[in-house]
Amino acid sequence: MTPIPQFIYKKSNQVAMIIFVPIFALLFISIYSPFDFDRIDTDTRFLAWLNISRELLVQLITIFLILMGMAVAAVSRWLMSLYARRRDISYVKYIVWIACEILAMTIIFTLATVLFTDTEKGVITLFKNTLIKTFFILLIPYTMCYIYFIWQERVAQLRLLRERIAEDETALQTAYVQIFDTKGEMRLSVRREHLLLIESADNYICVWYTNNNAPKKVLVRNTMKQVALQLASTHIQQCHRSYMVNLDLVKVMRREKEGMFVEFGIAGVPDVPISKTYADSIKKWLMSSPDNV
Repeated sequence: MTPIPQFIYKKSNQVAMIIFVPIFALLFISIYSPFDFDRIDTDTRFLAWLNISRELLVQLITIFLILMGMAVAAVSRWLMSLYARRRDISYVKYIVWIACEILAMTIIFTLATVLFTDTEKGVITLFKNTLIKTFFILLIPYTMCYIYFIWQERVAQLRLLRERIAEDETALQTAYVQIFDTKGEMRLSVRREHLLLIESADNYICVWYTNNNAPKKVLVRNTMKQVALQLASTHIQQCHRSYMVNLDLVKVMRREKEGMFVEFGIAGVPDVPISKTYADSIKKWLMSSPDNV
């Protein structure tokens, strides 16, 4: 049999139900008086012994019954939580469980009607009438609670889905390097581990990347200065006024008479010069990178 969702009998939801249902029932019974408690005999010795008005006695009996119903619900939900730890609760079991709660409350309300009212109805008739009234009194708050629990769970699931989407978007942005043109439109999106270098070409930049292990390049209308600002938080760093390199993919850094150069170890990809302005920062990163230890 299909088990009911666990959030239905989650502790917080059970507590909310135990509190809300009696409050709703108290208001309902106070307004509509479905159990004929207003028919208490004014000559009853019990009323004389308490020395209170009939109206107050009706209210006290109503509150007492609501507290009894609340106790029944609390005990029932506590037993349900213990049972749910060992076994799944199917829809059929849950409906039977609710029916037992209603039956227990009906017995209590029937006994109260017999004890405190002057009704001439038989016990069986009173039980049937009370059962029907109790069912419909509890149907409304039970339904409202379930609708609220389902809505609450859907909101939580939607929040979790949004968080996962945000995490995926963040991971996607981290995995890809996006190159924009002067109009702010994205012209190229390359996985970080495939982007090699960016070369200045007057009013354009030449983006070098690998595709199927072969070097490729594409021109994008933009300036090196603007691209450097866009990629400031990545490992695509400027090493020369005309070049930016992916520091993760640098294989060799060598010093010659003409200056310092970095190599990518890929045929067809040029060696990139490092100017004195950027030499210290590039050397510091290469020496501190875990891949180069």
